[in-house]
Amino acid sequence: MLFDAITLLPEVVVPVPSNNDDAFHFLFVQRASDALARGANPLDFWTPQLELGFASFVHYQNLAHLAVVVFHRALFGLVDPFTLFNVVRYLLLVLFPFTVLWSMRRMGFSFAQAALAAAASSLLATPFLYGLDYESYIWRGFGTYTQLWAMHLSFIGLAAAHTVITRGRGHLLAIVALSALVLVHLLYAYMLAISIGVLFFVSLRRASWRRQVLGMGGVGLFVLVVTSYMWLPYLQTAAYLNVSPYLQPEKYDGLGEERVLRYLVSGELFDGGRLPILTFFVGVGTVSTAFQRTRLAFASLLLFAVWLVLYFGRPTLGGLVDVLPLHQTLFIHRFSGSVHLAGILLIGLGAGWLWDLAARWSVRSWVPFALAAVALLALVPAMRERYAFYLQNLDWMQQTQAAIDTDRDAKSIVDQLRTLPAGRVFAGLRSDFGPTMNFAIPFNSVRFSDVLTFDAIDTVSPPYNSLSLSSDMLWDFNYRRAEDYDLFNVRYVVAPATLPVPSFLIPLLKTGRYTLYQAPTSGYGEYVTVSRRQAVASSGDLVRANRPWLLDVARSQRGFTEWDYPALAPQGDVPASDCTMNAVSDVHVAAERLDLATSCDSVGTLLIKVTYDPGWRVMVDGSSVATFMLSPAYLGALIPAGTHNVAAQYVGAPTKMPLFVVGLVALVGAAALTRRRWRAAWADGSPPSG
Repeated sequence: MLFDAITLLPEVVVPVPSNNDDAFHFLFVQRASDALARGANPLDFWTPQLELGFASFVHYQNLAHLAVVVFHRALFGLVDPFTLFNVVRYLLLVLFPFTVLWSMRRMGFSFAQAALAAAASSLLATPFLYGLDYESYIWRGFGTYTQLWAMHLSFIGLAAAHTVITRGRGHLLAIVALSALVLVHLLYAYMLAISIGVLFFVSLRRASWRRQVLGMGGVGLFVLVVTSYMWLPYLQTAAYLNVSPYLQPEKYDGLGEERVLRYLVSGELFDGGRLPILTFFVGVGTVSTAFQRTRLAFASLLLFAVWLVLYFGRPTLGGLVDVLPLHQTLFIHRFSGSVHLAGILLIGLGAGWLWDLAARWSVRSWVPFALAAVALLALVPAMRERYAFYLQNLDWMQQTQAAIDTDRDAKSIVDQLRTLPAGRVFAGLRSDFGPTMNFAIPFNSVRFSDVLTFDAIDTVSPPYNSLSLSSDMLWDFNYRRAEDYDLFNVRYVVAPATLPVPSFLIPLLKTGRYTLYQAPTSGYGEYVTVSRRQAVASSGDLVRANRPWLLDVARSQRGFTEWDYPALAPQGDVPASDCTMNAVSDVHVAAERLDLATSCDSVGTLLIKVTYDPGWRVMVDGSSVATFMLSPAYLGALIPAGTHNVAAQYVGAPTKMPLFVVGLVALVGAAALTRRRWRAAWADGSPPSG
């Protein structure tokens, strides 16, 4: 832990924006904090800065972000949110070995086994496999902030569930830990449910099976109720969470047994780019289960085997993967985290077994100290590799921070953008001039669009996670085409000063390195012609159906499509809309509300350029009207003839807050039941039982 505390300190003391998932995680923290400050619902809000708009906490776990907001309020705002966000990340990284130690001891592992596993737990290294190795979390890695919480809670939840199953106590801890895991990472909660099933199978006893079933059944029921405000709206609106067809197929399908076993045998699964020290202990742990012959040892080995096979995915298992619930949206490549969890248990078994053997064969008093020294020496190659890895991380962070801090032109552009009327900003994609907007950093690092996201500016930029139904359309934005600016309401462009740009872009601010342009756009609302009505059943089908229309040079003449989504067949005809003489202007633009002034000589179809979501409501002069989806995946509504005030507002899932209250009541009830059991146990003169 001391090694981690020193080598990972740059994660806090070098405050630099990210170009990985931490960018949108911090944006979620900012939006939740803003919602709380405005008196809005911090459990359900709209994030306009992300992928043309996205209902963040309906489709994404939220506890890890809300924790930062709560800490910020508890400290009376004395620490800025970004520093606090990085401090939380840092503490979770440094304290992980302690979590492993505590969890394994609670499960019944010996102190030597738990301590040696804990010492190794933060030293895992892989070729960026999204597992429990710290490549998943640090600045130069993937920035999987919610997984960082899930890593801790998976161990705690496994230990708590094991205590309930084997000892019939600790129900409240299990409820709290497992509920927290659901609220920080749905996929890791899903994986832990399978792991608990394996533990339950191994620990099931004929004499106590009823108690074991009722105990875990009760815990599971409470967890479902406590977390219902997260998973129930998520399932109800799952169709509006994008499953991108552009992601690598292996993320959904898995890597296959050949590749996974090659990683394991070569040591890359635990010791990427170094001597396979931890892999050796995994192997020893596997062999030692035949000699230790305990349920705990067998459970650890079975967990490792089950997750290794599941990690193979569809290339090996084929249709068997479809047996898994929610298999259509599972990121099987993330199963590496459960392989690592079980591997850490095996490392503890293997290292502890060798420790016990050596201690048993010697009677010298100095032997334990010598063994401790040997154990530390065995980890030196891993620590050296991690030190070099973190040193490069520090170097890259410092170079990036210096490049951004010294770029006064970029600061001038951002300051100017804050003073301009609302509209989206474009600073390049990976397929055009975007890679040149790199602050002259000589490696793949933060781009100008990442800085805009960090400053919570609404952008059209490469998606971080492709979560919204509109997100995949962003890849095809063409900065040379005027119609695209209007469709995406890109009102401003930041480009290199030397870049030739289309003549319709008007310079607003020129600096030595950049030019800020204004583009012609009709704003967030526009009357459009709907030429057809179609049905699509999935987000992938929606992307594939929209893309030819988006790229069509005659798109404006062909009109828009009204999508019945998700549906197998159109639900009606194209509504009559003969609006020709019309006007729309932005009156007020806020994060979750757009006020527009509209006028038309007849009934017209109004396109509102935010991602369609069932949480949006449209009112015309205070009266609600029906909404529908228009291409590419925007909000649409029929507006009566005449001049009107149109308000589009995101109101969120109506079940969110009531279910949150029900969950709090259930949690209090679980605590009360536990307290009652403790009192009854003390009154009987027997030890408390959970």
